[in-house]
Amino acid sequence: MEPRLIIPGAELSESILLSEADGRHIVQALRLREGDRLIIADGNGREAVCALTSERRAAVLEVTPSRGEPLIPVHLYPSLSKGERFEWLLQKAAELGAVSITPVLSERCVAGLPSPGKLERFRRILRSAAEQSGRGIIPELRQPSTYHAAADAARGLRVFCYEEEKTVPLKSALDKIAGEVSVLTGPEGGYTPEEAAYAAQNGWQPVSLGNTILRCETAPLMVLSAIRALC
Repeated sequence: MEPRLIIPGAELSESILLSEADGRHIVQALRLREGDRLIIADGNGREAVCALTSERRAAVLEVTPSRGEPLIPVHLYPSLSKGERFEWLLQKAAELGAVSITPVLSERCVAGLPSPGKLERFRRILRSAAEQSGRGIIPELRQPSTYHAAADAARGLRVFCYEEEKTVPLKSALDKIAGEVSVLTGPEGGYTPEEAAYAAQNGWQPVSLGNTILRCETAPLMVLSAIRALC
């Protein structure tokens, strides 16, 4: 598979001028040379097979629709976790097809709001994972949100993972998919009863992920995987 760059808004015309950062990346990290091929996606559903003509310019050979995007858009609302665990979640969510990720600060979160520098690192992780996995877009990293704001903002079929009251199996909830899906998952200590009640009262379907207890970074990935398998 040819190396891939996702450049949102790129004009896939006869020739593409790369940024200095992308030029350094393809030469130093990807080790491409003049004449080598790569794929450049515009982040809007199209991608081009290109031939490198210089360090910062590529000639477009063929333009096709992007084929690496899932049929069902999934918006993740994972609670923030500490250290590398949230970064690992971002990487795998990009690989599995999430279209947006909103970090959520729920009551039992042990992690605080990420700094602007950390958010920029999160975006770099998402871009790298999307490119390596053959995606046509970079998942959108939305601004961190409070729990209640996230619960109010989500759209489509809305499911939240919760084990403390009446739930339905995940597959039963996903059988109702007709368009996009929003997925709300809790922190290490789980949701408070008040948070769970707020979600249920505002149209979220509580779902069970089975009899085992999943880590906070594993649960959203299980839901993403299930949606990919079912759709």
